Amino acid sequence: MTPFARFTDRLIWLSEHPVFGVMAIALVAFGTRFWNIDGTADIVFDEVYYPKFAQNYLRGETLFDAHPPLAKYIIALGIQFLGYAPLGYRWMTALAGSLLPLITYEFVWQLSDRRSWAWLTGWFIVMDGLLLVESRFGLINIYILLFGMLSQLCMVLALKRSRQRWFWTIITGLMLGASISVKWTGLAYIIGLVAIAGYAWSRYRQTLNAAQIVIGLIIVPIAFYFVQWIPHLMINPERDIWELHRQIIGFHQNLGVGKTEPIHPYCSPWWSWVLLIRPIAYFFETRPNSMVEFVHAMGNPLLYWLSAIALLICLGLLLGKLIVSRLRFPPRLLAKLGINLITHPKFSTNLLRHVHPLVVLLTEIYTQWRSLFWFILYAIASFAAHWLPWSLSRRCIFLYHYMPASVFAFAALALIVSQLWQSSMANVRAIGSGIFATVAIAFLFWLPIYIGLPISSGYLPMLMWLRSWI
Repeated sequence: MTPFARFTDRLIWLSEHPVFGVMAIALVAFGTRFWNIDGTADIVFDEVYYPKFAQNYLRGETLFDAHPPLAKYIIALGIQFLGYAPLGYRWMTALAGSLLPLITYEFVWQLSDRRSWAWLTGWFIVMDGLLLVESRFGLINIYILLFGMLSQLCMVLALKRSRQRWFWTIITGLMLGASISVKWTGLAYIIGLVAIAGYAWSRYRQTLNAAQIVIGLIIVPIAFYFVQWIPHLMINPERDIWELHRQIIGFHQNLGVGKTEPIHPYCSPWWSWVLLIRPIAYFFETRPNSMVEFVHAMGNPLLYWLSAIALLICLGLLLGKLIVSRLRFPPRLLAKLGINLITHPKFSTNLLRHVHPLVVLLTEIYTQWRSLFWFILYAIASFAAHWLPWSLSRRCIFLYHYMPASVFAFAALALIVSQLWQSSMANVRAIGSGIFATVAIAFLFWLPIYIGLPISSGYLPMLMWLRSWI
C-alpha cells in the first residue's frame, strides 16, 4: 500500500469515527479562532462600528445602525463579561465561529446519515480563510451563519422526531428569526427549510402540519424579530419601528448609488465572489526589520475554486437527471450500457484506462441517486438563494456578503469528495483525498494573513497571486 493510500484510509477512518473526527475539527476550529484574538490592533475594519454600538446599548446611549440589533446585543454580552477591550468584544464572535463547523457537521449528519459528507463539510468550513477572519473580530456576519445553520439543523430534528415535533419547530422558528435579526439576508435560509421539508416528504413521508408551519415557521420568527427591537427602541424612543425601518431601507438603497467611483476600494460585484477576485484588507501595519502584519479577509483560494467546480458538477448532475427523466430512460441501464460500450473489444485500450473509472463512478452515483438528488438540490438551491439575490443590489457590496452562500458551495464539494471516497476504486478514493489535502495545504499557506502573523515584506507578494488581491 502506498503512503498516499494509507493517508486516504486514515482520512476515511477519521470521518467515520465521530469521537476522533469531530474532536479534530473542534480542536482546529477553536484553536484558530481564539489564538491571540486580542493581539491584532484594537480596531479592525468594521469594529469601528459594532463594538461601539454594543457599548452604546450597555450605557443606554442613542445610536443608529443600518442592521437589526441582535448581533450587537451578543457582542455587548461579551463586553459585559470581559470589558470594553479587544478580547471583550471579540470572544463571543470567536465562539460563534468555532461552533459553526460543528453545528454544520451535525446538520449534514442528521440530514443525510453520511458521516464522511458531514465531516468534510465541517473541515472545509474550518479551513476557509474568510470565515476564519470574520470569526476573530468584533463583527456580525458570522452570526447570520450560526443561527441560519441552527435553523436548518432544528428543521431536520423537527421532521425526524415526531414526538418532539412542536418543540423543534418552535426552535427552528426562533433560530430563523435570530438569523434575520442579525441581517435581513438571513431570510434566504427559508429556501433551505423548504428543500428539507421536500426531502422529508419525498423520502419518509414526514411533514409538519398547518398549525406547526403557521405558528412555528411564520409567527415565531416574526415575533422574535420584532421583540428583539424592544431594547433598541427603549434607548432610541425618537423613532418608531416603522420609521426606523424606512431609514434602514433608505440607507441600503442609496449607499454608493450615483457615484462615479466606488465608495470603498474593496467593493466587488456579486458574480466575482465565487472566483475570489477581490478580497478585503482588514488591517495592515509595518513592523521592524522589514516585517508586516497583514489581515486579509480572503477565502481559501483553492477551496473557493474547487467549490465552484463542484457546483457546476452538481448542477450538471441535476440537469442530467432532468434529461434522463424526460427521455424516460432508466439511469442504471444507461450506465450499464456505457460500461458495455467501452469494454467492447474494439474500444481503444488507452482510452478505456481513462474513461472506465469515470463510468464506474457514475454508475455508483446512480445507484444512490434517490437520496443524492435531494442533497444536491438542497446545496444548489440554498447556494443560489444566498448568492443570486445580490445580483439585484445597486449598493456597494463586499466579499463577506458571500459567506452564507459559501457554506453550501463547500457542502457541494464535500459531497463530491465523500462520493469519491465511497468508490470501489482506490485511485478514485485517492482523488478525493488529494482534494482534501490541497485545501488543507492552501489553508496553511495563507494562514499568516488570516490570523495576522508577522511576515516579511518580501514574502507577502508570494501570497498575492492575483493583482486584484492587493
